[in-house]
Amino acid sequence: MTDHRPGAVVNEHYLDKVLALSEEVGVTATEDIYDTHGNKLLAKGAQVSRRLQERLIVHRLRKPIESCIAVDGAVDASSLAACATRAVEESAALGAILALSGLTGGALRRELDALAFSPPLAMMLTMIDRGDPNGLRHVAEVATLALAFAAHAGLAPDVRRTSAMAGVLHDIGELYINPELLRATHVLAPEEWAHVIVHPQIGRLLIQDLGDCSPAVAIAVAEHHERLNGTGYPRAMVVGQSSTAGQLVAGAELIAGLLHEPNPLQRADMALKVISGEHPRTISALMSQASRKLGGNDVGLDVAGIGDDEIIQLSERMNRATELAAQIVRSGAVAPKHLDLLLRTRERLALVQRAFMATGLDMRIAVTEGAPPSAAEIFESELALREISWRVRDIGRDLALQLGPARTSIKDVEGLLGLMC
Repeated sequence: MTDHRPGAVVNEHYLDKVLALSEEVGVTATEDIYDTHGNKLLAKGAQVSRRLQERLIVHRLRKPIESCIAVDGAVDASSLAACATRAVEESAALGAILALSGLTGGALRRELDALAFSPPLAMMLTMIDRGDPNGLRHVAEVATLALAFAAHAGLAPDVRRTSAMAGVLHDIGELYINPELLRATHVLAPEEWAHVIVHPQIGRLLIQDLGDCSPAVAIAVAEHHERLNGTGYPRAMVVGQSSTAGQLVAGAELIAGLLHEPNPLQRADMALKVISGEHPRTISALMSQASRKLGGNDVGLDVAGIGDDEIIQLSERMNRATELAAQIVRSGAVAPKHLDLLLRTRERLALVQRAFMATGLDMRIAVTEGAPPSAAEIFESELALREISWRVRDIGRDLALQLGPARTSIKDVEGLLGLMC
């Protein structure tokens, strides 16, 4: 895996984004850049350009390149606050969440305007803005939602600031990941997924080394894909282990990813309900309230329809996977550390199967006569099918990653992974 430590070897993916940015706006060395042998690679005030790419890649630098360069017209708190304000104005769903949380538009702008970004972090936010037409809007939406959740829960100002800052910075670690993996249209294989799931930890290291932020911000960024029931990553934390700000940003990141889909509040409400206990109850309650408030006035349900065969296939996959996991456990030929992992896998599969039944998908299979399901029932079935399918894949990828090379030596494990991944 690429060495992601700032100041060690220049990360090729980060550097490529710096050089792409330099072709649009000015990127300047803020001090002399030396390698570890004392050779000057770039003088203070010089422009960074493509001709420096090979020189910077092959040399280990004395200081992190992130701390030695700056971009003209970098994203700042004011531009971020303006982006968040536009997002609230243009999204009825986001506006409803904000209104129910008790956070006013003026308070949102003041909270975001008060944030301060070090030059390296401002550079990264500018890369996010320039690299994706919706990049800055996404981080503004995550920060807005995190603030709304904090306001709704009546949390202290320091937690609100931490949540907002972590919401803005939650995905800076992705700048160091191969963009082909982030843009992939296929389901990532476990080996590919292993490169993606390190981005929260990369973000934590970047903020610690370059951010001039409270340590709580770095911690929250590291936790933004954790879940309260131990099904998140990278550390599979459970209740009591993650910070409050980390929990708020995790919920905000999930909801922000649904804001631009049809019927976003219904989707968000379902995503939080499929597996209960993944996120704080205050978030689930707020989203349920927002869904009820706006649901009657929202656009008509976007129903594509799913065939019963899709539901049957998912049910059969889960049943076979559960049976095979139990069979491997009973074989007695598994090392203790792998036995614990397989037992947890079986427990997670059981949790998802219970969710399958709780959402009524099993009834879609059982009922063959009578009135056809309503549009609302079909819509909820689609959402549940997608959420549960994703979680089955996630369990499989997690098992493959934790087993590592041992996956080839345990009988029937490859078959188990094939059912889930």
